[in-house]
Amino acid sequence: YRCLYSKNIENLFMAGRCISVTHEALGTVRVMKTCGMMGEVVGRAASVCTLHQCTPREVYDKYWSDLDALLQLPGKARRATVDDEIEIPADALELAGPNGPLPGLDPKKLPGLVIDDRDAIKQGKWTEGTGLKGYIAWGYLYASGADAEIRFDFTAPATGKFEIRYAYLPHENRAGAAKIDVSIEGRRPQSTVVNMKQAAPLPQDFCSLGTFELTKGEQGSVIARAAGAQGVLHADAIQLVPAP
Repeated sequence: YRCLYSKNIENLFMAGRCISVTHEALGTVRVMKTCGMMGEVVGRAASVCTLHQCTPREVYDKYWSDLDALLQLPGKARRATVDDEIEIPADALELAGPNGPLPGLDPKKLPGLVIDDRDAIKQGKWTEGTGLKGYIAWGYLYASGADAEIRFDFTAPATGKFEIRYAYLPHENRAGAAKIDVSIEGRRPQSTVVNMKQAAPLPQDFCSLGTFELTKGEQGSVIARAAGAQGVLHADAIQLVPAP
């Protein structure tokens, strides 16, 4: 922020790149989204100046928390004057995380409880991929080593009957007989053999691992192993959805 206001003119903002270049560097500095973001920062800082009758430098020295709060708002957030309430339109995009916007399906927008492969516990060598489209969140994992194993731990969100599902994307080199276990504390594991060469039958590329009576807070796990899978084991996410 401190590079966006003048050193010696106290009320002057600079919302662009005040540099001189030849044609050789012109393409490098013509980054419209970057300059556009500078304009957003300066615009919001100017509103803080107006609200507090302060200089751009004083925004940093005295009112940084005000500007920081404004910068956390979606890009479509607006208010008619600095004294009005901030309005956020219903179609405003969600804020991106530290890794940018999700390239895949948003787990929060899927029904039930969804646990992504990035939150699973892995053993052995796994590779993250994005080549097969339709994945959840950031990508998916695949492994072929006999020691490869992945475990999705979950906590029952409520008391009732739940269908537990496993997400994968089909490919000719995927496992023809992947054994996937559902283990719930105090019970014998229930196994399902999945042919990952064929498309999963449920929406968002999930397959069913069975229906279970769960008590709120009950702990469980879904475990998939590459050993004996007859191909490459694929792991994307699990899902718990209420069952009729």
